[in-house]
Amino acid sequence: MKKTYDIIFNNDSSDKVNNIIKSYFIDGEDDPIKYLPMSNEINIIVGSNNSGKSRFMRYLMSCKNLIGVQDSEGIRKSIAEYNTKLEEFNEQNITDAQNNYRKSQNISFDQAGFERAKNKLDSVRRNKLKAIIPTDYLNLEKDIDNNKIKAIELQKLLIGDDFFNNYSEIDLKRIRLFNNKKNYYIPTLRSAHALFQQKDDTFSKIESDIFLDTLNRYYGLNKENIEIFTGLHLYKSILNSRNSKRAVRQSFEKFERFVGENFFGGKQIDIVAEFNKDDSLSGKNYSEVINIHIEGEKETRDLYELGDGIQAIIILMYKIFMAENDSFIFIDEPELNLHPGMQRLFLDQISSNKDLKNKNLIYFISTHSNHLLDLTIEKENVSIYSFSSKSVENEDNTFTLRNVNFGDNTVLKNLGVNNSSVFIANCTIWVEGVSDRNYIKAFLKSYIKSLPKKEQKILKEDIDYAFFEYAGSNIEHYFFDELTTEESDEIISDIKALALSNKIFLLADSDVAKKSSKKGKRLTDLENLSRENFVPYIIWSFREIENLLTKEIWEKVLISLCNKNLIKSHSDEIQNKIKLALEEVNMSSYSKKYIGEFLDVINQKLGKIDSQNILNESTYHKSKEALGTLVHKRAMSERVLEEDFSWDVFEKNPEIKKLTEAIYKFITVA
Repeated sequence: MKKTYDIIFNNDSSDKVNNIIKSYFIDGEDDPIKYLPMSNEINIIVGSNNSGKSRFMRYLMSCKNLIGVQDSEGIRKSIAEYNTKLEEFNEQNITDAQNNYRKSQNISFDQAGFERAKNKLDSVRRNKLKAIIPTDYLNLEKDIDNNKIKAIELQKLLIGDDFFNNYSEIDLKRIRLFNNKKNYYIPTLRSAHALFQQKDDTFSKIESDIFLDTLNRYYGLNKENIEIFTGLHLYKSILNSRNSKRAVRQSFEKFERFVGENFFGGKQIDIVAEFNKDDSLSGKNYSEVINIHIEGEKETRDLYELGDGIQAIIILMYKIFMAENDSFIFIDEPELNLHPGMQRLFLDQISSNKDLKNKNLIYFISTHSNHLLDLTIEKENVSIYSFSSKSVENEDNTFTLRNVNFGDNTVLKNLGVNNSSVFIANCTIWVEGVSDRNYIKAFLKSYIKSLPKKEQKILKEDIDYAFFEYAGSNIEHYFFDELTTEESDEIISDIKALALSNKIFLLADSDVAKKSSKKGKRLTDLENLSRENFVPYIIWSFREIENLLTKEIWEKVLISLCNKNLIKSHSDEIQNKIKLALEEVNMSSYSKKYIGEFLDVINQKLGKIDSQNILNESTYHKSKEALGTLVHKRAMSERVLEEDFSWDVFEKNPEIKKLTEAIYKFITVA
């Protein structure tokens, strides 16, 4: 899990802006906010209208320097101990130290002398305690006069290296400085279209970026460290990028590759800012056009002729790809003009695209999108903040923010999110839980890559298909027979599944139930309802989807279930033990057993290192009576998805091959 930072604010912006932040409070705290708790790589800001979201983002943009602190509680504790030690020095200690230092350095303790001492202290700090955190944030003593400050600073200098070494762990590994960071702001006022005004029969292009002018008029954002991108000058920006230094051109080429892979079937494309000389000579000032040249096609495509969704995501992704490394990206409502599938594409790119990950960007995104929230709420590299306004009589409005913990879906409920949010895709894949979803994504991705290029169809989640998690036994509450004309009490009380989605592929584990059992009969009845727009797929020969994993897959992912402390020092040894243990196991003998039984056998074969179990027994249910399923099902499925196995690994299990081909056919056959 990626560690989060508390981002500490400073006072390097204008008094007007600093007064704004005094209206914000962390939920449950009485004093105005001084830091943003648990910030992450991607920070989602939600709330109703007038909840202060955009004002808060504009405040962050105005701060030139911010400090990020990991493990703030631990740092508070260490620095508190540090300062306690300093307080143990009495006045005589200070006087003696001052005199000794003055004699040794031949300086007097006037202001100039103190500055020299302080400069030396600063050089020590760079490799020691890094005591750079604002005292307000650390709840240290606030009201101290200049003389006492000088005395404490001097103590820090004179106390010596031995003391500093005791606190050497508090270093830049846990303190991140955002000095003069570059900010990019993509506002709601944005468009890939050039703007024109008509007079009689003549169209005149509006050369000024009136969106930018409007934002500067209202909010005064025209500052050196903020680059606002509205898209109106996209032509000029592309022209400059293609004719700039190599590093900039390389970033633009990566952007072109993103567009080609996601919108033009993986073909190589060139995005060109073209100038029509004939139009210009005839007096037309709309001679500047952005064209897309596609490999193997004679005709080019004008950007303005593409769909609004593609244009919208191009505006977002262009500026992100072209951003400088280590920058902050602020985006207001990225969902504008984006289909839910495009929203997923946007989120997938900023969270996992390798080119963008290497840029080390930090995102702050305000949104009203239920779908975007649903995609992010359980991701480890995302923090979500819920903003709300509080009106107090005879006082200025104040705003409260709350950090939403991973997996907390109360914000989704407050915004009215329900499962039908995904049912605008072409078809739905019904699975029991998130782990099934990840496995199917891994199987499909690998299978499509294995096909000849001419046969490959680029499938986009939430456009071509969407997942729906029905949570196991809850399937009983859905009614799938659209052909019946009877209106029995059972039919009336159940949910008509095909009213939610008119094309459903239903995947269900049998848990190796006998077909004569209650569950077996229910699953058989489902199978008998199979037709063109409803395909029930029951895994009869395996207990659950984890039982499909082959020996080659387990060899790669099993280490994620092992003791992390042992892995640090014995990684190669453990990996070799895993390989040997798997060679001794017949996987087919566990196809109908709980996966916990398989893991328990592996646990015994792996044994111990330094008296510690190599495999964490907590990863599978264990009791005196029986062994159960895998505890961390989601984490395991995510590991399989991340490994990006080739299809020849997956197809070694015929059941994986059969299932994947069935799903692919269901999605691609209209």
